[in-house]
Parts: sequence; C-alpha cells; structure tokens
Amino acid sequence: MSPHDTPEARWQAALIASIENRADGDFDSAGLGAYRNNYRVGLIDALAFIYPVVKALVGDDFFTGLAREYVKRTPSQSGDLHRYGATFGDFLRDFEPARELPYLADTARLEWLAHRAYYAPDAAPLSPDAFATLAEDDWPRLRFAFMPGCAVLASDYPVGRLWHYHQPGAPEDWRLNPDAGGDAVRVSRGVDGRAQVKLLSEADAAWLAALLAGEALEAATDAALGIDPAFDLQTALIALIHDGVLARLVLPEGDRP
Repeated sequence: MSPHDTPEARWQAALIASIENRADGDFDSAGLGAYRNNYRVGLIDALAFIYPVVKALVGDDFFTGLAREYVKRTPSQSGDLHRYGATFGDFLRDFEPARELPYLADTARLEWLAHRAYYAPDAAPLSPDAFATLAEDDWPRLRFAFMPGCAVLASDYPVGRLWHYHQPGAPEDWRLNPDAGGDAVRVSRGVDGRAQVKLLSEADAAWLAALLAGEALEAATDAALGIDPAFDLQTALIALIHDGVLARLVLPEGDRP
C-alpha cells in the first residue's frame, strides 16, 4: 500500500480539505472554525512578509483585502509558507479592484523573484580564475550556469526603482511617479546573503535573458548589440562576476573548471 493511500493519509487529506474550506466531510464545521481562521491568517501573514512593497503601495487594509481574496482562490500546496504566493502577481493583474494600479502585478513579480533569490540553495560562485582556462575559440560558444535564484525581469513600469525606494535606508524625500517609464532588473542573492535588485539597460537585460535561456555568449551579445550598438560586453561580464551570479562555465563538450 502506498504511504499516501493509508487510512491515516486519507484522514489527513480530508482534514486539510476541510480546513481549506473545500468541504466539511465528516468533521464538525463549527470545530474547524478556529483551524480555518488560523490557516487563512497564516497565509495572509505570509503574503505580507513576501510582498512588503505591494503592501506599502496600497496600504494595510487594501492589502489585507487582496490577500484574503487570493487565499480564498489559492490553497497552499506545501507546508512551507515560504513557497506560498508565487502566483500573486498574476492574481493582481486579473483582479478587478487592482486594475487601477497596473504596476502592482510586476511589482509583485519582482518581490517574488527577490524572495526566491533570498531562499535559494547555497552554492559557490564562479571564480574569475576559471576564465583563464578558455581558449580564444571557446568564447563565442561559451554558455553559463547561473547561481540559484538569479532571474531577469523587464516591466513597462518602474518596479526596480519602486523596490529600491521601499528598502531600508532609502532617501525619505525621494518620490517616484509609478508612470515614470519601465525598468529592467536583474534579481539575485548578493554576496551579503540578501536579495539584490540591479537596474539594467534594455540591452543588458536582453543579453542576460538570452544567457539565462541557455544561449551562447556570441548569440546573446548579438541580441544586445541589436538593441544598443554601444553595448559593452566586457563591462556586462565583469558585473556578473563581481556580483557572484555565475556558477560555472559550460562548453558544448562539457564543463570547464
């Protein structure tokens, strides 16, 4: 018998379904009230922890309303609350009361990437010395494996600047119009262990997105140069090395140390 098909497992699954308010089953609905409330409050608190910028933008009461509606529609799929809320950005995009604030969805997507980067598995970044093993002919076909949690996001809204404005130590007298143009950002875990959000040019973002998708260095660079003929490959590559977001070099015949 499968460990997931024992009487105990079926009872636990039925209890979880009842707590999530999908069905009362054989349980006393009145007795489940406290558990259901604690379950929902826990998920709402998790969303507030993951999405503090969204919360700051809309205010506590409106955020609680958004989170409550999201929790109604989106049951948790894991006992780890850090995994909950991945689709909050999509929810904000489609939720009618939030449509007057169109930048919220991408702000939430950025915050989820930052959250994911912070909790990404530990790994050792690539040493700059690894490039010394490369022959000249290797460079065009070179690919990179990235550190866990590294991602790029391009938005029509200034979500990178909004994120930075709401971080500790941001200038109190700085104000940003949410309609002040779009941002492209790289999200990763910094060398200090915290989530890092770096603003990128359109060309840098296209270059990084191509590399993250597994494109070779030459193809990714051509894409960037097609956007901006002044794109500087050396500067862009040094930034990746300096910020510790590369994990290893990859060539067609295998990995190089």
